[in-house]
Amino acid sequence: MSIEIKETDFRDLNLALKSIDKKILANLKRELKKTALPAAQAARQAVIATPSTAQHKIKNAPRPRLGLRQSIAMSIKVAIKATKKQTGVFIRVDGKQFASLSEAGGRTGYVKKIPKYLDGRRKRWKHPVFGQKMDKPAEWPIQPAHPYLGVTLYKHKGDFKEAIEKSMLDAVDEASKKLKHKEI
Repeated sequence: MSIEIKETDFRDLNLALKSIDKKILANLKRELKKTALPAAQAARQAVIATPSTAQHKIKNAPRPRLGLRQSIAMSIKVAIKATKKQTGVFIRVDGKQFASLSEAGGRTGYVKKIPKYLDGRRKRWKHPVFGQKMDKPAEWPIQPAHPYLGVTLYKHKGDFKEAIEKSMLDAVDEASKKLKHKEI
């Protein structure tokens, strides 16, 4: 059995469950997050598998830092939202956490955008190399994109859809039983 679930349906169910029983809502969110975790783990593995030739560490750093790929992998988060602006299960890279973990150190707002450049969601990624002049961006090399997030999540789309439908139907059944029990 296949049912088309829209964002508004999920948001309406979320609001209804808040008024009926918050435990049912918590169970629904837990199941949805459990459904998304394998896809998030696959995205972490995909970003770690991206090619890299850099082998450097900052000596005497005030706190240990991770490389680009490891920082992105550790920053991949799963969130469930049901607001007017955003509704659904979201798997994303947390830019603030990435900036605090990476060797770049989070000194500028630019650092938060690096995962988007690597994934290819930004136009291009140009950067200076040690020894180049900062005032000549035309000479900076262009870093190639290696998509990891969207490509990996698309492979899990069918599993997501089935699990979300099942979780939502289970929550509706549980809520209807609770309402029938209250009426009696």
